[in-house]
Amino acid sequence: PNGWKRQNSVGVFCRDCWRRIYLLRAITMPVASPLDCRWEELRAAIKPMWAATTAASNWMMTELYARDVRRNEQEKMPPMGRVYLYPEVRQKFPTLPSTTVASLEQACQRKYRAARYETVWTCARSLPIFRYPTPFPLPNQSWQPTIEGEKPIVSVRIGEIRMRLCLKSGPQFRRQYGQFCQLARGEAVKGELAIYERGDALLVKMVAWMPRPATVGNREGTLLVRTCSDCLLCALNAKDKTLWRYNGDHLVRWVAAHRRKLGRWAEDQKYENRPIPTFADRRSAAVRKFSDRMASATHEIAAQLAGYASRRKFEAVRYEDADKSYCEEFPWFRLRALLGEKLDAAGIRFEASGGVPVKAGEPLTGE
Repeated sequence: PNGWKRQNSVGVFCRDCWRRIYLLRAITMPVASPLDCRWEELRAAIKPMWAATTAASNWMMTELYARDVRRNEQEKMPPMGRVYLYPEVRQKFPTLPSTTVASLEQACQRKYRAARYETVWTCARSLPIFRYPTPFPLPNQSWQPTIEGEKPIVSVRIGEIRMRLCLKSGPQFRRQYGQFCQLARGEAVKGELAIYERGDALLVKMVAWMPRPATVGNREGTLLVRTCSDCLLCALNAKDKTLWRYNGDHLVRWVAAHRRKLGRWAEDQKYENRPIPTFADRRSAAVRKFSDRMASATHEIAAQLAGYASRRKFEAVRYEDADKSYCEEFPWFRLRALLGEKLDAAGIRFEASGGVPVKAGEPLTGE
């Protein structure tokens, strides 16, 4: 059935039993160097794959839209019929491996179905598109992780050639290296691998089901976490006493500085400086840097809150984010998702709701 997992050495698991044992995680590590070829040969092999995956994804998205229903006199949108594009994609894009085509079709089907109502029925958004370079996916049967001389090595099939890539494993990748070692030892269940480019760096993203850590000790009580007007987050106990607070003044400075840069670049993009302004590369680099900083900050905040709730042995965390006035451009939805992931990994129940805006002005009461 849908959602059930088969583990060769253990047996078959339902969705709930599987998630009680494993956690779904993505491990992203840059490529340090190819082992069986030079960088030029690796780039020459991966670029046609990126071009083919981009073209195939856009073609499938267009075909799904063309073969879908159109709104006439119906009151409700009918369910989407079954569309099987694998044979046609194999004929139009013969350079793509069959496993990659199957993975791309499933991803495009999920993305189209998620946007189908607003695209086909209400016409509130345009059809999703894929831009070059679209990541080159490989299912779990097409790649193999190993440890050679304490270095993480991944063997992948790019086109008709199998290559071994050495991944970076410095101190900044300590967490990723530990999870990779679990994959290499067979303690974790590997999923899909994707090769993509970010700036000038070549990165490998590995999806894996990691074993869930065991919870120690009895937990009790609920920690209430709210967004506030004078700080990013504050945590209260059952008596409405502030136990924990995260101000995040640097986030407000980052947002203000980034907004100011974008505004000044917009003023400089006159008619004489089009279609591509001279500062286009600097603006793209600044946008990417701001996105990376905010992504890192959300991970850090979620990890700190989850660590505090785990250390104080709370059974559940109730999260209310009605008040977003402190930093409106902060990725609040991403923070909520990360809180759920990290609290679930710590064995703490997560409850999210809109809540009522409050102002946390009382002093900290300590631990």
